[in-house]
Amino acid sequence: MTNREKTVKFHGTEVANVTILYAVKPCSRGDTEILEEFDAAKNPEIYETVNTQIVADYITITFYREESSNSIIRRELIPTHLVQHIWVQDM
Repeated sequence: MTNREKTVKFHGTEVANVTILYAVKPCSRGDTEILEEFDAAKNPEIYETVNTQIVADYITITFYREESSNSIIRRELIPTHLVQHIWVQDM
């Protein structure tokens, strides 16, 4: 993979950035909710394209080594019931 700029997509459409704020563990009585943030633009992982989609009960984050050949590095799933907020920054 070359040092070209990474592409960020939301449902297959190129955007400037996608940020997701979500709970690492659900809050139960008396517990403090622990929040985590996924920020596509700040992600240090080496990839060509990252595509974020909301599918049924999950948010899927797919990292592509080469999107044109569907070469997937890995895929993450975040249950939607843990998501606090999604920011999509358009181009």
